[in-house]
Amino acid sequence: MMTPEIDTVAENGPVEILGLDKIKKISDNTDLETDIIGLDMIRCDDEGVNITGLDSIRSIFTNDFPKMSSFAMEVLSLAAKAKELDCELRQYGSELHRYEFSPVAGLSEVRDFEARHRIKLPVSYVEFLTQVGNGGAGPDFGMLSLEQLEMKNFYAHSNRSVPYSMARCETDFYTFHFSSEKPVMVDSALTESKWDSACTVLSEISSHERPADYEERRRELYNGVIQIADTDGTFCPVLICAGDMAGEVMEFSHDLDMPKYIGKCFEDWIIGYFEDVIRRFARK
Repeated sequence: MMTPEIDTVAENGPVEILGLDKIKKISDNTDLETDIIGLDMIRCDDEGVNITGLDSIRSIFTNDFPKMSSFAMEVLSLAAKAKELDCELRQYGSELHRYEFSPVAGLSEVRDFEARHRIKLPVSYVEFLTQVGNGGAGPDFGMLSLEQLEMKNFYAHSNRSVPYSMARCETDFYTFHFSSEKPVMVDSALTESKWDSACTVLSEISSHERPADYEERRRELYNGVIQIADTDGTFCPVLICAGDMAGEVMEFSHDLDMPKYIGKCFEDWIIGYFEDVIRRFARK
């Protein structure tokens, strides 16, 4: 896709603004009309866009949309190749994500997410969210967006059918933060006996009589990890965000079986998915 180029006159001469097609939508407002290619993608509210100067546009790119990394470019290239080869969407889960990514998240959104949940996301995962896509193509049914990450990893509610939009106003929604004061269960010292011991303690707490205590103790098993992809299987992929294995991917069981260490960092894990798809369908 060609990058729009806009020349305008500033005090010190012509200013060239590149990449306006990458500014992220924040509204479905379709009434906005602009004369400049790319400005329809600028964040807007119901009253339209108010731009006081091109310096503000430059600031958006500098602060919220970092320069594309080689990792991000490789993922985008591999996803495009996988889509080309698997044009009939025969790979499991591809009929949902279709090898496409959601619009990227701004870096400020990611930092707000980290602050809200007191967790530090690995650099490569931040690059994925801000340069590749805020959810979309990936293993199984695809990668989760920041909004989905919050719902799956940090919120509990007595009525699971309540939509995410109510999370901030419902009193019986409660949030589980990463706790640096509690031990990280998943690290290089994790053994099967240590895991089984923690699960035994959990099983002694009634989830019906003491739901809050049960959920809090269960969260201790997941302290420092987040589920990053959607799946209907017994095991789901989680990203380790704390401890001496931060940045690596493991598979956690919904049935509280011992987590499976797959020996891959996030970069290798997501790139490996697309490479596997390409190898599979290149032979067809």
